[in-house]
Amino acid sequence: MKARDVMISDVYVAHKDDTVEDVLHKFATHRIGGMPIIDSNNKVIGYISDGDIMRFLGKRTGYTQTFLSLTADYVFYVEPDEGQQRDLDDFRRNFQEVSKQSVLDVGVKRAVCVTDDEEIQEVARILGQKKFKKVPVVRNDRLVGIISRGDVIRMAVQRFLRES
Repeated sequence: MKARDVMISDVYVAHKDDTVEDVLHKFATHRIGGMPIIDSNNKVIGYISDGDIMRFLGKRTGYTQTFLSLTADYVFYVEPDEGQQRDLDDFRRNFQEVSKQSVLDVGVKRAVCVTDDEEIQEVARILGQKKFKKVPVVRNDRLVGIISRGDVIRMAVQRFLRES
């Protein structure tokens, strides 16, 4: 079985001129956590994930732990104390600055891709060994799809159930 047999062809992408804010809107709208970054020729030039954004924010501001704490507090509607409110205000300012950054400044500039004729066993090995959640699929250096760990697992389960 080849990558083209398992890949999802309808891929959400970030464009090289997008900002982190643009990407965050796409993440929220489409309920995804990562996407390839492409140029005007549909060539994959990088990859950006929610983890990349959190790491960048943490390195830049030192607020990774505050982000996790404040997010959890917000989700559970806990009223922040004075110190948390100061942290929240600082975090908001820094988050706004980070959201204006280019996707190429925050994401990975050299995405690992597989070709559409790659054997699915090799795709599974790459996903597992590199601990990736998704990998872009290319044909003639152009993006044609994406494969996630979930796609590989679903394919394996369907195959197993057919053979049982």
